[in-house]
Amino acid sequence: MSRIRVGVAADDITGANDIGICFANGGYRSAVFPQELIRDKDLQREARGLDVVIIDTDSRFDDPRTAAAKVAAAAQLLKELSCDRYFNKTCSVFRGNIGAEFDSMQDALGVTSSMVILGFPKNGRTTVDGVHYVYGKRLEDSQFRSDPIHPMDLSYLPDILARQSDRSVGLVTWKDLDRGVLHVRERKDELKRAGCAYVLFDIRSQDDLALVAEAVAEEVNICGSSAIGEFLPGAYHRLQAADAVTAAGQALLVAGSLTDQSKAQTAHIRALGWQVFELDSCAVFDPERQREAEQELIRKASAAMAETGYAMICSQQDAKKAAEAKARGSRLGLSWQDVGRLISGSLSYAAEEILRQTGCRNLVVAGGDTSAAVTRQLGIYRMEIGREIEPGVPFMRGECRLGTLNLVLKSGSFGSEAFLEKAAVSTVNGG
Repeated sequence: MSRIRVGVAADDITGANDIGICFANGGYRSAVFPQELIRDKDLQREARGLDVVIIDTDSRFDDPRTAAAKVAAAAQLLKELSCDRYFNKTCSVFRGNIGAEFDSMQDALGVTSSMVILGFPKNGRTTVDGVHYVYGKRLEDSQFRSDPIHPMDLSYLPDILARQSDRSVGLVTWKDLDRGVLHVRERKDELKRAGCAYVLFDIRSQDDLALVAEAVAEEVNICGSSAIGEFLPGAYHRLQAADAVTAAGQALLVAGSLTDQSKAQTAHIRALGWQVFELDSCAVFDPERQREAEQELIRKASAAMAETGYAMICSQQDAKKAAEAKARGSRLGLSWQDVGRLISGSLSYAAEEILRQTGCRNLVVAGGDTSAAVTRQLGIYRMEIGREIEPGVPFMRGECRLGTLNLVLKSGSFGSEAFLEKAAVSTVNGG
């Protein structure tokens, strides 16, 4: 799988190097080309093998018209390199020709909306409710207020941008971030539909940057400081993996394990935007409720797979809900192992029906007991071992009453955070 190629127009040389190292740390080959020195060079040849091509426009101290022209020329060169994503790298406190460059980049690329992320927590730059701070001080109260060339006398980023561009600005705040990546994507798309040319994000921490990177990975154009570049390589990889699953076929993931590893792996699947459906654990004590809960899983997961190619069903992983199921089982004279078998049985039944209804033959199961239950439910009588995906966990080809399955069965305590994603891609790619 080739990497997503990124083209960057940076307004000064140190900023160009800064974003270059962010991508290089993520394993992306990156190089900087001063714009004035590449006029007589064959950039196609010079950029061969690079994942990130950065053109230093040296435009921060130009007049707005000159800066816009430089950015337009840089964008054209980057387009000729068939870049997949673009980045307009500017000062992390919005000094320079922000509006002129942002507008010019949009026009050159033919996009109507760009993502703006200015926060750089490692260097003290944070954004809260659209207000930018430098080491805890509002921008207008920081050392940059007395900048001799670009004095920063405002702190509210939409107002700073409005001084240089008449295009509309929308804001994704920390309150949105705290509701998770799926909500952030929805909020971003809502602002785009409302006609916002620039969608600006609050950033308080490295965790916020990581979440926003996942939310904007599909966007063509990003503007602002380099900090988000630290997290984009991983977000691009996960996006490509998800696309590979969708393009290559369908995959069903099943998780009954409550280990820390399985919880982290499920959280990773959610962060990718894959749909995850939980079984009501307490429903297994009442046959009627149990069947209703199973049918709901079957219906929702089958619909998700028809739409996107993949889905995950799992037991409830919230500690309080698990404790509630354990306590209710105890009152009925059941051990925790008995309760676990009931839950695994429901997940296994739902898994078989989902595979039957969708025609999917790619299956990933997390948890030893759940793997055993699924094997029995499907009548898997032969499992040929294939390549090792991660230590102790192979891809397999299984034979059962539904036919041949591409199959991964994983111990609950095995695997990296991204294991379920890797396993899903392995199954749809046939190992």
